[in-house]
Amino acid sequence: MKKEQKKENIVKKLERHLKSTSRQLVQFDSEEETLQYISDSFREKLSADFVGIVVKSDGQLTVKSWSGAKRAFINAFPLNVDQCSPNLFLSSLTHEQLAREKNCAFTKLLQDEKIPTWFTFPLKNELNLFGFCIIGYFQKVMLFEEMESVFDEFGKDVAIAMLFQREKQHKHKLHQLLLYQQTLVKETIHGSSIDEITETLNQALNKSVILLDRFLRPISYKLSPEDEGLLDEYLELATNEIVQKRASKAWNPSALSGKTIAYWTIDVGGDFFGYLVLDVSNAKMDDYFRLTIDVARNIYSIQFMKQKIILDTKEQVRDSFINKILSNHLDEIENVYQYANLFRWDIERPHYVAILSLTILDEKLDILEQESCKSRILEKLKTNLSNYFPEVFIVNKEGDIVLIAPASSMNGQVKSYWSKMYENLKKWVKNECEKVLVLLAVGGKTNQIPDYSVSYLQAKKCLNVVKSRFNDAGFALFDELGAYALLHEIDGEIASIFIQDHIGPLLNSEGKNMDLLQTLQVYLSHNGNMKETANELFIHRSTLQYRLEKIEDLLQVDLNNAEHRFNLNMAIKLYDLFGNEIHVQSLKL
Repeated sequence: MKKEQKKENIVKKLERHLKSTSRQLVQFDSEEETLQYISDSFREKLSADFVGIVVKSDGQLTVKSWSGAKRAFINAFPLNVDQCSPNLFLSSLTHEQLAREKNCAFTKLLQDEKIPTWFTFPLKNELNLFGFCIIGYFQKVMLFEEMESVFDEFGKDVAIAMLFQREKQHKHKLHQLLLYQQTLVKETIHGSSIDEITETLNQALNKSVILLDRFLRPISYKLSPEDEGLLDEYLELATNEIVQKRASKAWNPSALSGKTIAYWTIDVGGDFFGYLVLDVSNAKMDDYFRLTIDVARNIYSIQFMKQKIILDTKEQVRDSFINKILSNHLDEIENVYQYANLFRWDIERPHYVAILSLTILDEKLDILEQESCKSRILEKLKTNLSNYFPEVFIVNKEGDIVLIAPASSMNGQVKSYWSKMYENLKKWVKNECEKVLVLLAVGGKTNQIPDYSVSYLQAKKCLNVVKSRFNDAGFALFDELGAYALLHEIDGEIASIFIQDHIGPLLNSEGKNMDLLQTLQVYLSHNGNMKETANELFIHRSTLQYRLEKIEDLLQVDLNNAEHRFNLNMAIKLYDLFGNEIHVQSLKL
């Protein structure tokens, strides 16, 4: 009888302790503090050697809190839930009851450690199952069956407390997220620095943050204290992750061994701006983390759009101003100097004006696709030119790019300067698309403001010559065109009449006799040498003879007559110089 009374007193004492403990659970600031309090108080009140809280998450069991002696079996966690007995989550169980669970990985761990007495109780209520609590002794201890229902009820209280703490933590995170979003929006409205957004994101996640442009160059970054000095390693790792992801062999800088990075694109509508790169090592990729990233990406996008609008506006104003200078449509001279000063352009110093022209040769693309491809390549070229030739002004004009470069940057090596630029342009274009014809024509040097329109017109004429005569070279300076430089001064209407009078029949046949025009060009360039002409045209001598006779018949000339050959040469050079503009006028005559 006394034994039963003693057992009853022990159970009642335990029940009072558990109720007292239950009332304390909602007073803590976090779930971690709540669970640690349970572990510590149980170990003290029950004189246990250890007490642990094991939680269930994403199909695994992990130790959330622990009090008392630690055994090696803790290192075996996490365990797969499906490898453990489902009875652990149903009701209180003793080591004797669980001993019958032959395939339970959790039971096997305790048995291997030869722990003689232990019991568990689940942490659950009607709607939520969080895990279970284990209480163990390193010697044999008598356990009372009456304790099972008491611990089951306490497990429900713990589950409610955990739910309460998680809801509180969730609200706290949402509040922090709202404050974070408000801070970023404030930076977007009142600030103009992307660095401030990066620093805010770094503080919110306590992770290293790097923002790259679309060419994988760093725009902004904020590294965690332990990562200071590792920017280059992060950039290499990010480049590998983004560009070489499909490589068969993984790569990781030794300084970042064990680090995991993730990246997200920064874009809005059809505009792509770059990549957001984060060190996500040991990061909990929950909804809060993802929302934080999404908010940052949106704010970055807005900031980029703001900058793009400002830059586009400045570029439009600058393009309009420079186009007026190139067209010689100038307002008051004082306004010209004010605008030039605004764009930091020493307009009175000598410059050269050049035209960069692209032609898409891919016949598989329709007109719209070709224009889209051309626009994309031109934008990439403008970016590269700004980086490698920052002294050059870049202007959009009539579907091409006009380049205005100061003579002082050429150190007297004008041709070498433009030749180097042309080689770079071809390389950059080839990286984007193989089937593109790149042409560069350079006008003469300016000495005063009106000379810019003259240099631009010279570049246009030079481009016509490059297209018709120097297509393979793809590049020419107006000052090296020889006779073309003199012919440039001829009035366009007079040139049109002269061309029509001397080679008009070869132009007015809508393409049927253009091979005759080429034949005539090559024949005259070889000074009438039949063999050299036939070799260059890859035709038989008899075919050449037939073509020359047809040319003489159409033009009513004698190709052996020096005067006639001079006039034909002059007409062809004028046609090269004035290009399609003259051809259209000729057809209207």
